Amino acid sequence: MTACACGAAAVVQWRRRPTEAELDRIVRAEEARRTAAQALGAFLDEDTPAPGTDATVPVYACGAHALPPELAAQVHEATCAGPGKGGSCGCPTTAPEFPFDPVEPARELPPGW
Repeated sequence: MTACACGAAAVVQWRRRPTEAELDRIVRAEEARRTAAQALGAFLDEDTPAPGTDATVPVYACGAHALPPELAAQVHEATCAGPGKGGSCGCPTTAPEFPFDPVEPARELPPGW
């Protein structure tokens, strides 16, 4: 179970950019994964982005330290410390790189499936 920085159980999550140290760990882990995949004969697509170019780190919070949904849907700066008074963090945010739809449409199987 994930927890808020205060130790309480997390009820929400948002994303932020990684710090330099976190990004270094992410890049090293991705490079090791790619090396292992190539050693096993896997083909890596040349269009695959460089490790860490779009990396984000999850931030978990309890109800008392939660951001409002409109801010939680954004990607925050690496230095974001979470909400202050009024529930806003004050850091510049960006829209996620990919559209996020929390409600997945129902999938219908073809006849006879």
